[in-house]
Amino acid sequence: MPYCYVCKQFTDYEYDIALSNGDFLHTSCLIKLQIREDEIESVLRKQNQQLILSLFVQTEVTDEEVVSEDEIKTLSSELQKLKGILFTIYDFLPSWPPDWNERRQYLIQRNGSICSYCEKEQHVYLIHEIPLCEEGTNELQNLELICKTCHENTYGKGDIFSSFTLDPDQSEFTEYFKEIQDAIDNNQRIRFAYKKPKAKSCMTRVVIPERFLNIPNNRESGKTLCVEGFCELRQDIRVFALERMQEVEVLDY
Repeated sequence: MPYCYVCKQFTDYEYDIALSNGDFLHTSCLIKLQIREDEIESVLRKQNQQLILSLFVQTEVTDEEVVSEDEIKTLSSELQKLKGILFTIYDFLPSWPPDWNERRQYLIQRNGSICSYCEKEQHVYLIHEIPLCEEGTNELQNLELICKTCHENTYGKGDIFSSFTLDPDQSEFTEYFKEIQDAIDNNQRIRFAYKKPKAKSCMTRVVIPERFLNIPNNRESGKTLCVEGFCELRQDIRVFALERMQEVEVLDY
């Protein structure tokens, strides 16, 4: 029986994640890493906001809100290590990784918005050179930028993310799926009520959806249907499970 890449304990072939490099991973370990990453980023983001605000408005800050410079350095160092571990995991995740947009931005910063096919500066998308279904990985060397025209000429007409289809066991999400796909196609925002696993109530989110993806889980279905997009509340790219979304509405403004 294989060991988990993170905690080095035994994993279950059936319910845990098999990475494409031969390693295995407890789903719970991945979730813990992601939650901790989000916690640290929230603290550091709040500190930056308070610092910027203090430059313009004199405000009183309670002792509970104060984070010392040493604590900030410690958290920043921990965050860097976490991101390194997650980046390696996402390299070999058997699905599109949660940091897909970050990888796209990295390649754009490194190479410019240059299509790998026509070599022209365009609005570019990120694709796998060798698809995941053909033993490709999410490693940077297997990713390339492509413009919409070249993508249509190479892979057929249609939106670059339109190849995503619902699995039979995800039919309950058909209505939301269509609404969100339309929003992706038309570059519209969506609003919905969202309830996190341990939250007592829902919170309204407004998101610019970018793509659908299936995230491995430890349930019988094996995958959770999610939508990834820019969250206006968090001002960052976030992933939302459709099973936790309610009252989905496409915004016209």
